[in-house]
Amino acid sequence: MPHRSAYVCLSCRLSFKHSGQRTYHCPKCRRALLLAGDAFEAPPRRNRDAWRVVAVLLHAGLDFRQSCCGCGPGYRPRTLREVRERLASAERTTTPPTRALDTP
Repeated sequence: MPHRSAYVCLSCRLSFKHSGQRTYHCPKCRRALLLAGDAFEAPPRRNRDAWRVVAVLLHAGLDFRQSCCGCGPGYRPRTLREVRERLASAERTTTPPTRALDTP
C-alpha cells in the first residue's frame, strides 16, 4: 500500500488522505490543499479553535509527519491559549516562533 499523507483545507476545515506529493484541491472550494503529514489527526469540523491552532502550526512551517522513530510528530500545541503563550514567550526571548511552537 502506498504511503498516504493528510492534506487539509483550512477554510473548509476538511482533511483528506492522498498518496504521492502533488497539488491537490479541495472538492468544496477548489483551493489548494496544504500537506499536513501522515500523523495528522483532524479535529472535529465544528471545532473552530482547534482548526485555528492547526492553521497557525502549518503556516509556521510545522507539520504532522512521523519522526524517524515512528513515534509521531513530536510536541504540538493543542489550544489557542498554548499557542498564544508560546508565541509571547518567543517574542520575549527572541526565540524563533517555529522553535517555540515545536518545543515542549
